[in-house]
Amino acid sequence: MKTYGSEPGIPDPVQVGIAELAVTEGDDTLKSYGLGSCLAIALYDPDSGIGGLAHVMLPNGDEAENSDQKPGKYADTAIRALLRRMVERGASYTSVEAKIAGGSDMFEFESFDESVGQRNVEAAIDELEKLGVPLIDEDTGGKHGRTVEFTPASGTLSVQTANGDAGVTEL
Repeated sequence: MKTYGSEPGIPDPVQVGIAELAVTEGDDTLKSYGLGSCLAIALYDPDSGIGGLAHVMLPNGDEAENSDQKPGKYADTAIRALLRRMVERGASYTSVEAKIAGGSDMFEFESFDESVGQRNVEAAIDELEKLGVPLIDEDTGGKHGRTVEFTPASGTLSVQTANGDAGVTEL
C-alpha cells in the first residue's frame, strides 16, 4: 500500500517556537514560523555542520529576572546559550558564523523611541560583536512577517516573506 503526504528519508523540520532555541547538526532542519518583531538567530560551525536557531522576542535578558530559565526569549542570552550548546556538541567556537532574519516594525508604540524589532536586531549584533562571532548575512526590518528554515550542514537560512512576493531568499 502506498502512503501519500510524506517522502521517505526526508525528515520534517524541527519547529523552534517563540522564545525557544534548538541545536542540531547535519541535514536536520530547524524552522520558525511567523516572525514579526521577533528575530531568528542562526549560528553554525561550517567545519562541523553543527548549528542552532533561536526565535527571540526581546533584546536584553541581562536585565530580566527569568532569563536563565528561558534564554531563548532574549537576543543576548539566546546567542550565549546557542554557542554553549554548540560547543558542547563539538562545534569550534572560533569557526562559528551567524545569520539573522526578522526584526520587523509590525506595530507602532509611542512609549518606545525605537521599535522592538529594531532593538532586537541591534541587541543581536552587539552581542555577536562582543563574542567575536561574524555576522555573515541578514534580512531584517521592514513591515512584513517572515518564516525561516535553517540547515546547519550548509549554513543556509531560507527566508520566506509575507509581503505578497511569496518569494524565498536564501542567506
